[in-house]
Amino acid sequence: MGVYRALLIGASNYEARGVAPLPFIPGDLARLGAVLRERGFQDVQILSGREGGKQVTANYVNARVTGFLRRARAGETLLIVLSGHGIHASGRDYLVPEDIDEDTHPFASGCVPIDWHHHLDETRAGHVLFLIDACREGIEQDHMGVDGVRQWGRQKVGAALRRKVAYVYGCSPAQLALFVRADDSAAEGAGLDVPPGESFSLFSRAVFDVLRLWPSDSPMSLVDFKDAVQPRIEELHRAYRKRGEPQTLRIITDLPAETFFFLPDAQGHRPTRPARTPPSPGPVQRHRSMRFSVLLTSLAVIATSVTTAWVLTASVLKDNDSRSSQSAGAGSQDPPARSHSSSPEPKKSSGSPTDADGSRPGTQVTGTPQGAGKVSTSPPNCPASATRLTVRSVRNSYRPTETPTFEITARNVSSAACTFDFGFASTTLTISKAALSGTFGSSADCPAGNSLLKQLVPARDSVSHTVEWNRTPSAPQCGTPTPNEPAGAGTYLVTVITSGVPQAHDSFVLSQD
Repeated sequence: MGVYRALLIGASNYEARGVAPLPFIPGDLARLGAVLRERGFQDVQILSGREGGKQVTANYVNARVTGFLRRARAGETLLIVLSGHGIHASGRDYLVPEDIDEDTHPFASGCVPIDWHHHLDETRAGHVLFLIDACREGIEQDHMGVDGVRQWGRQKVGAALRRKVAYVYGCSPAQLALFVRADDSAAEGAGLDVPPGESFSLFSRAVFDVLRLWPSDSPMSLVDFKDAVQPRIEELHRAYRKRGEPQTLRIITDLPAETFFFLPDAQGHRPTRPARTPPSPGPVQRHRSMRFSVLLTSLAVIATSVTTAWVLTASVLKDNDSRSSQSAGAGSQDPPARSHSSSPEPKKSSGSPTDADGSRPGTQVTGTPQGAGKVSTSPPNCPASATRLTVRSVRNSYRPTETPTFEITARNVSSAACTFDFGFASTTLTISKAALSGTFGSSADCPAGNSLLKQLVPARDSVSHTVEWNRTPSAPQCGTPTPNEPAGAGTYLVTVITSGVPQAHDSFVLSQD
């Protein structure tokens, strides 16, 4: 029988000027602790609201986490939850302790680095999962002199930890983890199964709801976790009428997420079932493994999927509609230079150093999008205020022989149809490594010959567009990148950028085998 232990730490009783208190955190952690015990965790420690008025200090947090890791026995599964205010400064993530003072300078020197890699190297635990709910709204960044959360979550996973450590952030870079106040009310008829008058973090509440209702005989991997928690966050976000786009979960690990299990089965054993088969490229709809009706009772996605291959350098851009994706065969892997499109390709000069249209080889658009969503006479462009972008990696992890594939979705929240340009002149896709600063590659560095790809987006509807990446780096103006080597194993961040629209992010893993 496996041993599952949890350490839940919450910083909520802030007194510093410019740092808002978070009184809902003790309740969040109490609910999580209760459901973890119900799910088979033998040891659950909840550290928030310390007795005698003592505050959750930086030394206290560090001592509790290091001791928890040090005392672990071989093969144990550890879950560490960190909830409170968080900042990102000088390339590192921090939890803000309760005793922080507004005069601390630099501000990060009084905070807790979310980095226990030395202790993680030494722990005997089989798996360690961090749930980080700390990119919080309610901290006055200008007043406190902090860098903010724009790059939140670039946590480094050391080479020695690839087999056992994962980080799940409650939001992506440039996002804030939202919460519901006690006087907030859900939309009528939302059917959330949440008692009125409760205050909670959207992320923590979504995790609680998912764990509470997840079938006891069904293992839960990180893929299952993300696919279940993310829609619940979105449901809570809509029901409580929160502004902007819902926060997006990020998983950072060098272990394939579909093989990282952190809940015991009904008998308390570590699950041994094989990893589920991820959805194959094509008309992408993320598989939702949620087993209960509360979360996904009426989800209907009406979208036009148009597949386009994007290669950062020395590559081909290809377009095809959802029908041609299906005809290519589920799970098939074509080289980046081949097009699945059912449309005839432009003829090329045989043996010529340039293609028939004069463009360089490897940067030609081959094929034309067809079907619903194609624009023949262009309606007005979608205004930034009415456009919502999301990006999802089709798979959480890719083997060396697999092509990383991403689904970009543009949603039109207005009452009139409009067109959105997926072409690289308007929409930029970048790849960066989670543990490093800077961009590994960008579609803006060397865009394909046809940089326009306008698609009709009906009113209050969405259109999806699929992009493939051949793992190569890029440099501005089609220059030679340094170093000029394909992307290695590790966790990566994919970002989609369109002027005036909030950026969209997702993470994925390139595995070693």
